[in-house]
Amino acid sequence: MLACIAEASSAYHVPVPAIERVLTAARPAHGLPSAGTGPMGIPAQWLPVLGAYGFPVATMRKDACWGIAAGTWILAVERMYAGQGQVSGHGSFVYPSTLPSIPRRMTQWANQASAVTDVPADMILAVAAQESGFNPDAVSPVGAQGLMQFMPGTWARFGHGSPFNPKAAIFAGAAYLRHLALQLGSWPLALAGYNAGGQAVVNAGYRIPPYRETQNYVPAVLAHYRQITAGPRHGAGGGR
Repeated sequence: MLACIAEASSAYHVPVPAIERVLTAARPAHGLPSAGTGPMGIPAQWLPVLGAYGFPVATMRKDACWGIAAGTWILAVERMYAGQGQVSGHGSFVYPSTLPSIPRRMTQWANQASAVTDVPADMILAVAAQESGFNPDAVSPVGAQGLMQFMPGTWARFGHGSPFNPKAAIFAGAAYLRHLALQLGSWPLALAGYNAGGQAVVNAGYRIPPYRETQNYVPAVLAHYRQITAGPRHGAGGGR
């Protein structure tokens, strides 16, 4: 359970104490059944939304880790739209914004890459936010590099120059997303392919593959995308 909480906290940028408060409030009391679905007591009205964003609702009902991931995603979304996240009956929670500040120059490069590839600029920025938090020097434990976290083999196909060059990374990321969207037929599946590989999506029957990381990743990027499209186009980060 602790590992599931830590994984959800990292994926959606929600502090562990906020998740634990909801878990505590949702526990059955005095022999009564728990309200809502899963260990975080997810209200019924959220279930269609979760399904639309790629969460396997049937699995979520039986698997505590999936339930925690879905409940944490809801906390992040409610924080994004309401300023103070709140799940009915569970109290309010305060935690940092789910979206890092977007450097102005990255917005400009994303607009340029969008004009070339027809990938929405906000989608490019949403992927960059999830992949690296807009850190062009990021390196993952498995060797993914740069702003858009390219593995060397994929960079060799879609990139030019260095993956640590943020402008080059944005253009390569846009090209890769366009390739995946054309191959797989939708933006959610393209995002799943960005995380797990296009062949994994094909093997899953053109559905989001049954990997917890990928099924966390797609809703997280889509939440970033909606936050970017709903907010000011220029981040407060100025021009790094």
